[in-house]
Amino acid sequence: MNFLNQQEQIQNGQITKTELITLLQASGSLQQQLFRQAREIRQRYHGDQVVVRGVIEISNYCQKNCNYCAMRATNQKLERYRLGVEQIFAIGTHIKEANIPIIFLQGGQDPHCDPILEEVIPRLKKELNLSVLLCLGEKPREAYQKFAELGADSYILKFETSSPSLYKNIAHTPLLRRLQCIRTLQESGFKVGTGNIVGLPNQTIDSLAEDILLALEIQPDFVSSSPFIPNQDTPLENLPYGDINLTLNTMALYRILLPSCLIPTVSALEKIQKGGQLMGLNAGANVLTINFTPAQCRDKYAIYSKQRFVVSLEHAQQTIKQAGLSSNSFKSPVLMSGGTP
Repeated sequence: MNFLNQQEQIQNGQITKTELITLLQASGSLQQQLFRQAREIRQRYHGDQVVVRGVIEISNYCQKNCNYCAMRATNQKLERYRLGVEQIFAIGTHIKEANIPIIFLQGGQDPHCDPILEEVIPRLKKELNLSVLLCLGEKPREAYQKFAELGADSYILKFETSSPSLYKNIAHTPLLRRLQCIRTLQESGFKVGTGNIVGLPNQTIDSLAEDILLALEIQPDFVSSSPFIPNQDTPLENLPYGDINLTLNTMALYRILLPSCLIPTVSALEKIQKGGQLMGLNAGANVLTINFTPAQCRDKYAIYSKQRFVVSLEHAQQTIKQAGLSSNSFKSPVLMSGGTP
């Protein structure tokens, strides 16, 4: 396939699954063409600005029992925690002081967080003037609508895989429910993020192509691709890492096919390979998330692994500079109770 001759067609969304499969497996000069086109489109739609957000991982309780996640409900080895209103707000002030405009509240699917969020979201909006991004799993329509009414701006709910059978095997709940929640979020007025995991057991290149087609159907505001990371104390702990090149190629295709989307370069890339997040920026990503979770909680938020890579202000600054990009965010690193971000 001559990629250069297909660029206009791809940008117009006129791409077949066969072509997607070819590009997903791109290597060598074809992969570099793919990445170059992704960067050119990022520049055209977003300039050279990287969006920076500060995450607080507010709870590691979860109702779900996903095979890849150590926060799964049946994991008795994990020490659980849940942050309160004043803890979240105090950390939010550090995010504000660091000149980061977006506070990202992430947690397991924990309904006991809902009253905490209902109290803290308006304070983060009114007192700190922060944009509020949530990633808290599947919830009833009423909960989503309440968060939107209180001022939350956006919500991430990854579909993980487009294969209903694979999703059911790893998450033990229906993919359709997940997709209905994504639609409900859009109907509630949220900017919505979604995306997939690369390297799940029994995943095929065909289903990865279907993942991209599903993202095109959803038309999200943010989209991400993350490599699978084997996690201790889970049924999948002995599997290999997801393929970093497949992940980067997926990211580049998301950028080309969904040019206005924000695309993060996730910390899992850095976990697999030093410089992985820089590789993500070079494949068309334009978002970095800095971790402000208190140090005593970070190891308990076992979403990837106990030895996950934690993104600091310094690492983010260096990565953005190495990519030849810039950000309007960042002041001097801020000390927090429990350690540095």
